[in-house]
Amino acid sequence: MYHSISEHIGKEKHNKWRVKPEDFEKQMNWFYKNNWKSFTISELLKLDNIPEKSFVITFDDGFEDNFLNAFPILQKYGFKATIYLVPNQKINHWEEKNTSVLSNLLKEEQILVMQDSGLIEFGSHTLSHVNLSTINDETLCIELRKSKEEVEKITKKESEAFAYPYGKFDERIVKAVKEAGYKNATVVKRGLFSQGDDIFTIKRIGILGTESFFDFFLKITRIRNKL
Repeated sequence: MYHSISEHIGKEKHNKWRVKPEDFEKQMNWFYKNNWKSFTISELLKLDNIPEKSFVITFDDGFEDNFLNAFPILQKYGFKATIYLVPNQKINHWEEKNTSVLSNLLKEEQILVMQDSGLIEFGSHTLSHVNLSTINDETLCIELRKSKEEVEKITKKESEAFAYPYGKFDERIVKAVKEAGYKNATVVKRGLFSQGDDIFTIKRIGILGTESFFDFFLKITRIRNKL
């Protein structure tokens, strides 16, 4: 689980969600040298048997730097990824209280270039990045269905994948996600996915911009460290 691939800004606490491009390159190079195979989340879940060294790169929020900084590196190694969009938003306004510098989100033309490469799947992350546990059923339905429609309007493809904002979910929310037509959903809880696991609460390993390459190595190989 990644968010922004960008240089750090001063000593902001939000830098933990900003993985430096050079660090992202080192991480992708490690996967490549060690013969890991990448899939989009929806591809992986359709496999009859998942090869042992399989991984899915996910990006929450759909930052513009996913196109500017991460995409060229993914192309270099031929790696796939799933990006969860907050469609039709220009900046990450929901982080106003947490960061002094708001970031640009992907533009429609950038999304289309990435999709045309065959490497990127686009999922939904709601319309406004709202904590779904704080809203009523009617608003929940709008956030889920409308965001799916808006992503599909851009990509002209079915949006199968969903990521819960802030990792917040419960039985009510999961049920609504299924009813909205999504085929899978990811959470923030740390762990590996095994065939047979619930595909609407898929665990991920959060990669942070404030950790070392050794931290990354331990997380991938031993599921260590806190998110």
